Amino acid sequence: MIDALDFFNHDKLIIGIPSGTLFAVAVVISITLLFRRMFSHLLIKYLKKLALRTNTQLDDALIQVLEGPLGLLILLGGIALCRMILVGHIDPRLDHTLQTFLQFCFVMVICWFVFRSAEVFRAFLEKIVRRTNTDLDDHLLPYTTTVVKSIAVIIALIKGAEVFLGMSAASLIGLLGGMGITLGLVFKDILANWFGCAIIYVDDLFHEGDWVQLDDGKIIDSDVESIGIRSTKFRNFDKTVSIVPNAVIAQSVIKNWSRMYKRRVQYSFKIDGLSSEKLEAVLTGIRRLVQSDEDIHQEFHMVNFREFEGNARVIRLYYFTKTTLWKEHEQVRENINLKILKLFEQEGIERLAYTIVDLSDDRPGDFEIKKGDI
Repeated sequence: MIDALDFFNHDKLIIGIPSGTLFAVAVVISITLLFRRMFSHLLIKYLKKLALRTNTQLDDALIQVLEGPLGLLILLGGIALCRMILVGHIDPRLDHTLQTFLQFCFVMVICWFVFRSAEVFRAFLEKIVRRTNTDLDDHLLPYTTTVVKSIAVIIALIKGAEVFLGMSAASLIGLLGGMGITLGLVFKDILANWFGCAIIYVDDLFHEGDWVQLDDGKIIDSDVESIGIRSTKFRNFDKTVSIVPNAVIAQSVIKNWSRMYKRRVQYSFKIDGLSSEKLEAVLTGIRRLVQSDEDIHQEFHMVNFREFEGNARVIRLYYFTKTTLWKEHEQVRENINLKILKLFEQEGIERLAYTIVDLSDDRPGDFEIKKGDI
């Protein structure tokens, strides 16, 4: 008993450290190991049981990710406490090395946790993305895992270089910044296309299935098939595919025909040898049928005697249909055309006495039957 008490005498040194101090270190290590074991076998099991009662699987995955890193953090916390106990009894250089090593280990554990939680973070964002109306986040979602893991690796490399190579974090960040500028110049076209994709979605320029013209059709006049991070695919009217970089799209004048809320119709009638009275009757008749038709948009329409062309009187008919769907639009035009023909017959205008020129903006693809039109 006396020998045991003598062992805890603070004046007795063992490898240059008081025995009481060594005993305190041993107690801290024992408690740390015990708490770590209790954490792993009791607390984690309890948290897993709680997670089973919820409807989501995210908490189960998060607990599984946390288990390893938190166990190591508990162990590192115990070692840090032991260092604080021994701080006055060990060489300052050894103490500084131990302190640096503990800092490095803490950063590595946090980076390990971030690296392992990348998939959980993506699953969490996926639930949020489903509730949004934009498609940009759907395209960016697959890259979140890579970005989160890359951040964790970069932080670990910076801290490792700071500890083992003696480089400061500021100089490392400056070095990475210089590398980033260099890579930005090398991959400037790729970055421009990525920003172009963001502009397409942020400004809501068009969606898949829209009929789009770029620079009045000089670049593209076709339907949008798919929007990618680097480029956009267009399905042409001859069923070929054109791929345009998003950077080109962002710098182009874009006309989205699918956004129109009404669809234009233009005709030019050239009628030979028509008297002024009969011409006035024709103009009045066309104006009445346009104004009375429920399928024609009444916001704006025109029927005018525009000019002479030799012996012909040129009448311009200009109106919009309320529908923009091709099949319904064609039916409205047909109804108006039949009414105009009946009007000509009533006024005694023979078929050979007039010609009709269609000036409307039909596209080549409009004259192909689609499944949705049948």
